[in-house]
Amino acid sequence: MPPAEGHIDLTIALRTVHELAVAEGDLGYEYWHTVGKLLSRASLMQAEIDSLNKDLERCRAMLDRAK
Repeated sequence: MPPAEGHIDLTIALRTVHELAVAEGDLGYEYWHTVGKLLSRASLMQAEIDSLNKDLERCRAMLDRAK
């Protein structure tokens, strides 16, 4: 199945961030762990933005039909 519009597979990036975290010890781990969480959240936010854009398009279409 093709990825959804705007979807980016972060598997490789998150794996690399995890490897960096493990390699850098406690302080580095916390930093890279936070970076990984931000990447994951950004991906979820993009999916929500895409969904809201589709809803907005549907609402606009309904308004146009109602005119």
